[in-house]
Amino acid sequence: MNLLIDLGNSRLKWVCAENNEFQFGQTLLHSEITPQTLHNLWQDLQPEKVGISCVGKAELLNVITAMIRELWRGISVNFAMTQTQVFGITNGYFQPEKLGVDRWLALIAVRQKTNMPVCVVDCGTAITVDVLNEKGEHQGGLICAGLTLMKTALAFNTADLPLTHSQHDVGLSISTEAAIYNGSLFAACGLIERVIQQLPENTMLFLTGGDAEIIAAQLKIELILETDLVLQGLAITLR
Repeated sequence: MNLLIDLGNSRLKWVCAENNEFQFGQTLLHSEITPQTLHNLWQDLQPEKVGISCVGKAELLNVITAMIRELWRGISVNFAMTQTQVFGITNGYFQPEKLGVDRWLALIAVRQKTNMPVCVVDCGTAITVDVLNEKGEHQGGLICAGLTLMKTALAFNTADLPLTHSQHDVGLSISTEAAIYNGSLFAACGLIERVIQQLPENTMLFLTGGDAEIIAAQLKIELILETDLVLQGLAITLR
């Protein structure tokens, strides 16, 4: 069994992976990542290897790696890194290492599923869009604020717009909270729809990330929902 850890911008997700099957563990907010919490969650595990994807804060990664060393002395710990070319895909960035490792791992995972051109949208704290052609060549991508980040920006940069995490009926709204909810949701959907319009008709759309299900439900586009592509890519690199 391998322990796979995805430290994102807002949350820590982890799974126990064995024979291509995932057993998901408890997701933690950054504020919940403490040595004691990690010890309680992982003390009964016996992993052979650990794989880590990190785009989160360095100090949190230090807490995680320290606990790994404490629980399993001498264990192999593999930190995923963005590369120029691997697993049939070629990085399109002028500075390949600047492409977020979470985006890179999602592309690796998708490339193992199909040789068709793909558009991968990660709906997390940030919404990222990445495109591969049929040759596995990265065509570039886009980044914008995710749903929560859009709402937070409005709340902290205006006088009268509240921060709310409640869900509302989809459509034109007759309350400020609902208007913010739908405005953020429609902005995300509009971004994805605009990108797809500019790509070849045979491009496959993959959605992943914490808000993928919410956004997917409002898209009138054929898509594949895979909420754990980053962890899937991490598993592939660890093998």
